[in-house]
Amino acid sequence: MAHHRMNPVVLPVIMFSVATIFYLYEFLLRVSPNVLEKELSLAFIMDANAFGFFSSCWYWAYAPLQLPVGALTDKYGPRRLLTGAILLCGLSTLALAHTQSFYVGCLMRALIGTGSAFAFISCLKIVNIWFEPRWFPFMTGITLTIGTLGAAVGGTPLSIGLNYLSWRELMIYLGLFGLFLTIFAWIFIRDHNPDHPEFELQTKNSPPFWRCLKEVVRQPQSWIVGIYAFFVTAPTDAFGGAWGVKFLVDAHGISRDAASMPAVTMTFIGMAVGSPLLGWISGVFNNRKIPMAISGLIAALALTIIVYWPQLTEFWACILFFSFGASGTYVLAFVMTRRFSSSLYVATAVGVVNMVSMFGSAILTYLIGWILDKVRSGEILPNGEPVYTVADYHFSLVLLPIFYAISALLIVPLIRDKRD
Repeated sequence: MAHHRMNPVVLPVIMFSVATIFYLYEFLLRVSPNVLEKELSLAFIMDANAFGFFSSCWYWAYAPLQLPVGALTDKYGPRRLLTGAILLCGLSTLALAHTQSFYVGCLMRALIGTGSAFAFISCLKIVNIWFEPRWFPFMTGITLTIGTLGAAVGGTPLSIGLNYLSWRELMIYLGLFGLFLTIFAWIFIRDHNPDHPEFELQTKNSPPFWRCLKEVVRQPQSWIVGIYAFFVTAPTDAFGGAWGVKFLVDAHGISRDAASMPAVTMTFIGMAVGSPLLGWISGVFNNRKIPMAISGLIAALALTIIVYWPQLTEFWACILFFSFGASGTYVLAFVMTRRFSSSLYVATAVGVVNMVSMFGSAILTYLIGWILDKVRSGEILPNGEPVYTVADYHFSLVLLPIFYAISALLIVPLIRDKRD
């Protein structure tokens, strides 16, 4: 009987904890190539072009799934889908650790992205079912913070772990953790709360998914905000998730252990701090467009200094990467989406914007590697690793500040901010 009385409080917290741990876990898997770039490149005989494609496979799988995942979770509940998603990530990570094939590695990276697509929406679904509505904004913020901090704190342990384990052994441990988490998800996650009304999308008065999608894609602001998100999300994922560590190591001679602190940790700590701060500022001044433009220009300036400053110390790298992450204004894209969308279509609209933004991450991550390979001299180290000069990075990474400048100067003026 005592166990029954504890369930209304304890069980929802356990379910939310399991779901957010998965969100943290998949975020760590998402940015892991940034730290493991050298090992992965040697293992799969990858140049920058191939590494960029390998890293981007996560996004190519993740992005198109943003539309159906919400509808599937609403229809079937989070238990089976979340458990299956965690299992897929764990098994794919184990397979990645054992494969010798570049193509199989890319497939496993894509399957990890497929499973990851269910993480965030499952967290929100559990909050919607098992917590009172007044807790939804707070719990959503907690979820985002935990996920971003997962990427932030994960880079340094991965780098340190490479001093004691091979990259394959690290992946095996991460894969086994996924299998362990799968068991917890199946045991504790529940689809229905008998003591709390569920606010499902498929009520009698709610439109079907395809009607929602039709209404959203006919709305010009959906595409304008989506394109804005495309340009502001891509640099964070490409630099913080794939190329930042390699750039600091090759261009500035910073050790990999030290480089993982600014390039991964400080970028995502900046995001964890800057996202709610920008949301708060936009609310206080009842204006979204000015913070979107100013923060985009700040990010462009920070990236310009990072890429072109001749002698970047570890201290200033941390400061600049934090500034770059803190001004990652993609959070305001979702605020704008909520403001121009009907309440009946807001989930689908968020899915469209998120899908477009993730395609940006996939394209830019690959494009940087492609350009690096096109401009390099062709020199190769004795261990088979290609050599990239500072000039090579200057040429390829110019896209990072350009993306933010385009968002601030060309896209933001096209956005209509409906005032309350």
